Amino acid sequence: MKNILPYASALLLCSVLSGYNTDRAAAQQSTSGSAPMPAVTKLAAKPPMGFTTWSRFKCNAQDPFKNWPKLETINGVQAPLNDDGSRSQYSFQHFMLDQARAMKDSGLLDAGYSYLNVDDCWMNRARDDNESLKGAASWTYGHWPDGSHNGFDADLSQYVQYLHSMGFKAGLYSSSGLRTCQIFPASAGHERQDATAFAKWGIDYLKYDNCDYDKSDDPSDYSYWPKKERPGAVTAKPKNELFKAMADALAEATKNSVRKIIFEESAPAAYGNNASEKYTTMDWVRPLGQMWRVGGDIKNYRYDAVSSTLSNPWSSGAGGENDKGVYPSFYIAVALSRYVAPGSWNDPDQLLIGDNGMNTDEEKSQFALWSVMGAPLLLSTDVRRLTEYYQQKGRDDAGVTLAHLRDSHKILTNKDIIAVDQDELGIGGYIAYQTDPATDKGMDVVVKPLSNDRLAVVVLNKSNTELQPQKINLWSIGLNLSGQKSCTVFAKDLWDSKPEGPLQDKQLWTRPIPAHGNAMFRLAAKCDGKAVKVIPTGQIYSVAGSGKAGFCLTVSSKDTATAKFAISACNGSDLQIWSRDIATHRIKLAADADLCLSMAAGNTFGLAKCKIGENDGIYYHTDIQDFSYYLNGSLANEALEPTDAAVLRPNATRQCLDMYGGPFVENNPVAPYQCAGSANHVSQIWSAPGAPG
Repeated sequence: MKNILPYASALLLCSVLSGYNTDRAAAQQSTSGSAPMPAVTKLAAKPPMGFTTWSRFKCNAQDPFKNWPKLETINGVQAPLNDDGSRSQYSFQHFMLDQARAMKDSGLLDAGYSYLNVDDCWMNRARDDNESLKGAASWTYGHWPDGSHNGFDADLSQYVQYLHSMGFKAGLYSSSGLRTCQIFPASAGHERQDATAFAKWGIDYLKYDNCDYDKSDDPSDYSYWPKKERPGAVTAKPKNELFKAMADALAEATKNSVRKIIFEESAPAAYGNNASEKYTTMDWVRPLGQMWRVGGDIKNYRYDAVSSTLSNPWSSGAGGENDKGVYPSFYIAVALSRYVAPGSWNDPDQLLIGDNGMNTDEEKSQFALWSVMGAPLLLSTDVRRLTEYYQQKGRDDAGVTLAHLRDSHKILTNKDIIAVDQDELGIGGYIAYQTDPATDKGMDVVVKPLSNDRLAVVVLNKSNTELQPQKINLWSIGLNLSGQKSCTVFAKDLWDSKPEGPLQDKQLWTRPIPAHGNAMFRLAAKCDGKAVKVIPTGQIYSVAGSGKAGFCLTVSSKDTATAKFAISACNGSDLQIWSRDIATHRIKLAADADLCLSMAAGNTFGLAKCKIGENDGIYYHTDIQDFSYYLNGSLANEALEPTDAAVLRPNATRQCLDMYGGPFVENNPVAPYQCAGSANHVSQIWSAPGAPG
């Protein structure tokens, strides 16, 4: 027997059990009935928002804008320009401060974009005489200093102090090996020394990359380094040891400081969602930090000098594993939504809104998708172009019009959509259904439960042509009004300024949606004056074919005598959409909530009438219909206790949903099979709606 556990409570419980760093010890209440201690303050309790350099600029030196206003002294703190004031030599540091001021002048800081993060290449080619990191003498990329652009001050204290005086938090970059991805000194073997420097400077955020310590590394690979810096040997260490060494060093360096350092880890990005190593890595990164990159770099900015146009980063035609388009980056991250919780964020990489080559509809879709996932909103664009100063004195340039930039600014400052991303529950959005698994056909419907029993919905048009108005059935996105009376559904279109209002006939319709565009709504329903709880509802799809067409758990029919389970191409049909009643551990066919997934004779799954007895609010469970969703993505025939801390994966005594025989092919049967235990077999890993439980 179990008591009903409300959805939001289950999510909070799973967040606590999954582990994340906090600033203070968890609040407790004594058994004597004394007043509770102050509530816990989580580090990165909401997805960080800000600016970062990599996607838009990489390490390429930039020039100053002509007649750009000089940086001023703020609260007695002078701008550390490390130039002669005439800007004949424009520094990397000066460029970063110009971006900060542009964020402030454009209103992005007031909108919540408070982190100013510099990626690779900020550090000097060699450490100092004490083997300490220091700011780069020059801004370089692909070659060593030519003297035309300065880098950073050797000691970044004044740079960080100036950012703090402006109201920003400062972020830096390093990597887990001897060298960064762009061959600058990284932190392996110097973790405590570097963490101490970061804390001394006042850094708030560290992105820790996954480069170096490849098996093919050899001392000869470091021949371009200063002699005293060259390693005599390269001994590879396990990634989990390298990342833990930095996490421990950061904790030690900041233990007596109120200023903690967000730790973003790139380790999971090395693996596709169809690799078991991805989930093993997710197991160990989450206790160490607050964010992790889940896929390769989002497609970088490119400019075609012949056609005078920017390359479009939306599509999947982006090249290799480390160069993903916007939509593929979304699809990688949304499949991992169960890992999202306050202080625990999947990072699908940077926002390319502004001067990166997407049209306005595509920019709106990236912003909507990142927000509905609860992803960090880290912008990589030239923010100087988003200021009123540039709008008045600038011009259409490099394929980007002033009108487009004004639209980009409006997107980035949409308060309603930012509120979806920053919702206090911290739930990850998930795909309710997609009508076609192709990246350029059909539509995806993505939902995110919000606080106060609300729901955010994004309807994405993946195709290259306009999508005609669509009706979105409320039961298919988790608002089930069946059998209830006196119901009203309130809706707010988050892309217009009209106030929230009731839906006519309780039906949700979109307007025509342009190619690669979206519709986005916030919904809430009441029946007989009581809020309707959001039920996690959507497709359950396999991750084994990540990067290929999506395959969903499909029942052949609603006939309980003949129903069979298999994987088939996701198409949004009623036979593919499931609701997960976390309180009762039932997986129900959403279109007919009285039909449940059940263990059947002959080591198969079947569809049967839901068997739930109720007595005084307590549910009596029938073992053959109990299914729990684990953090690693397993769906096991088990009723997970709310107090059970073993939420990472089921043990090998249980039966899991498994693609029979393992091949990833259309109509492959899905059958019970012994759970993999401590392993992560992708034939048993599913992306399902809602949090673990």
